[in-house]
Parts: sequence; structure tokens; C-alpha cells
Amino acid sequence: MTDDRDNPLLAANEAATESELPPLAFPGGDFFRENPLLEAVEALTKPERIQLKQDVVEKDAEGAVTAVVGKEDKRVVLPSLLAQLDAAIHSSMGGNSAGASLAFEGAPLNTAALFQAMKISSQVRDWCYAVKVIPVKNTAADLTAWFNVFSRSNPELEVERYRVKVLHGWASSIRGMLNPPREKDLPDACPVCSATEWWDMKTGAKYSRPLVIRYRPTDEDLVGDAKGFCRSCETVWGARELAYAIEEKAG
Repeated sequence: MTDDRDNPLLAANEAATESELPPLAFPGGDFFRENPLLEAVEALTKPERIQLKQDVVEKDAEGAVTAVVGKEDKRVVLPSLLAQLDAAIHSSMGGNSAGASLAFEGAPLNTAALFQAMKISSQVRDWCYAVKVIPVKNTAADLTAWFNVFSRSNPELEVERYRVKVLHGWASSIRGMLNPPREKDLPDACPVCSATEWWDMKTGAKYSRPLVIRYRPTDEDLVGDAKGFCRSCETVWGARELAYAIEEKAG
């Protein structure tokens, strides 16, 4: 009987750090790179590349901004989602150990981020143990090592689909936590229920403007990804669909 510690994948996992993860391996090599499970793992463990709109400005001889003359797209590389989640926890606890203050002396502890990180790391550890991978308390490294073994074990399709769903759910949850959508109220009546007011169950009060657009400035397709929502009847639209529905009802 061989010792699991002799497995080169386990050795790579134990030596991994945030900046040096074991490479993602998958059957078939690069030619068959289309792999939903691989993409779901990389969504959590690889740096994020996003596109932002940045002001184009004019400056005077001293370097002071004198006018905004337009917008330009700027590509920005962010740490992986798991690294961003970890940073959100540590920043609320006062930074790293070298220069950290006590948690109660700095910002309030980001309990939502901490709970999410604990839930993810616990599940990833369970997945590792199930395929005989020794976790190293580094969620990104553990997830990568788990994938390298699990993807070669010919998993049942339904099991793999479930793992993909869970991983995408984590990614979506982290993005929503770190970059919550902005909201903009609309003055129009709801094209479905015709409401012009809505009740807030939390406050027990009535407010005007039930229609709201929810969007993220970092979305590549800002209009296409934005959602419309009626806080009275809870109907959801795409932003373009809502604009068309409002125009059609008014006409």
C-alpha cells in the first residue's frame, strides 16, 4: 500500500502558495481546453481581468486637471476572487500581521466575507479528502489540487455538473459581496402592475418609485447586464426589456 504523501500531486499541493499554485491539469491537453469544471475552478483561482471606463482629461502645465474630454476603456487585472475574499477579511481585521491593529480598533469585521470563506474552505477540504488529496489550508491551492485529481477520475456527469454549479455559485456570491450592484430609481409606473408606490417590509413604510435599475459599473456590457426590478410586484427585466415595456405602455 502506497503512502498518499508520495503522490506528486499532493506534494505540489503542500508546497503551493497564493502566488505559485500547481498547474491545472485536465484530460486531453490544451486542444480540449473547453471544460466547464476547469472554467469554474479558474473563475475562483485565476486573476480577474475587467474593463473599466476611465475619464480622458486635459491638464495644464502644472499637471492639474482642467477638463474631462471623454471616456476610454481600461483593462485592469485584479487578484483572484478567493484572494480578494481573503483580502476583504484581513483588511477588516487591520491588515497583515506585520502592521495589524486589533480588530476592534479598525474597521468592523467583515463577517459576511469570513463566513463565506469558511464555508468554501470547509467544502473544498471535504472534496480533497474524498479524492485522497491532503489539504494545506490554502483554499486556492487545495481547489486546484482537487481538480487535478478529480478531473482524471472519470466522474459521473451529474456529479461534475453539481460541482460546476457550486463553484459558479461561490464566484457569483463573492462578486456580489465585493462589488454590490448600484441602484437607480425610475420615475415611471410599473408596466406590469401599474404601481407607483411600494411597501418596504423591513421598515413598514410606503415609498414612491417602485422601479429600480440595478447595475455594476465594472460590467463589460453595462446596459446588457443591468437588470430592472419592480419592488411592488417583484417582476424582473433586462434593462432594455424594461425600457421597451415602459415605452410600449406609455404609447
